Amino acid sequence: MRVRFITTILALICCFGVLACARQARNAGEPSTTVLGQIIYVAPFTQPVSTSELITGFIPEQQGRIPRDMLLSLDEKLREVLTADTKRGCAWFARTHGIPDMTRFHTSEQPQALPLWVAYGKKQGAKLLLIPQVLNWNERDGSNAGVARAAHVRVEFFLLNVPEGALAGRSVFEEEQVGLTENLLTVGSFIQRRGVWVTADVLAAEGMRKAVRELGL
Repeated sequence: MRVRFITTILALICCFGVLACARQARNAGEPSTTVLGQIIYVAPFTQPVSTSELITGFIPEQQGRIPRDMLLSLDEKLREVLTADTKRGCAWFARTHGIPDMTRFHTSEQPQALPLWVAYGKKQGAKLLLIPQVLNWNERDGSNAGVARAAHVRVEFFLLNVPEGALAGRSVFEEEQVGLTENLLTVGSFIQRRGVWVTADVLAAEGMRKAVRELGL
C-alpha cells in the first residue's frame, strides 16, 4: 500500500511538471502544434507611412518610400521564397481582395492596424495570416562594383492568429550594406553576396528567408 501511495505521488509530481512546462512554452509565445499545422494565408506587401497604420513598432525617420511596381515584385519574390523554403500549404491573397484601409486613423500617434488586419483575415477565411510590410526602402545608387549610396531596407513580417486576434510571431530585418573597410564584421555577408553591392530587393529577399526561419513557416 505504501509503495502504491509513493508511486501515485510521484506520478502527480510528473504531471504537474509537464503542465508547468507547457504553460511556460505558451507564455513564451511559441506557436502551438495546431497553429503550425494550418495553411498560411499571405497578404500582399504594404508600406505603412504613419504610426496609426502600424501593427506595432515605429515609422523610421526620413522613411524611404517604395514604388508600387516594386511592391508587386516583392509579392512575387515572397511567393518564390515560400514555395522553395517551406513544405506547408500557402494561399496568396491578391491586391484585388481589398487590403485594409489604414487611413481612417491617420491622426493617431498609436499603432491601430491590428484589428483591421484581423477583420481582413476573417473576411478572407484565414486562420493563420502572414502580413509582410516594408518600413523603409532606399535603392542602391550605383552598380555591382561601386556605389554612391548603398541599398538600405527594413522589412517586417507578422504572423497573425486570426481567430484569437493576436500575433503568433514577428520577424524584423533591417540592413544597409557597407563595405569591408567600414565594418569587418560584415565579411560573412560580403562573401555570401559574392563581393558585390546588391540592390534593395536582394536585401528584402534575405529578410524573407530570415522570416521563414524565425516564424517556423
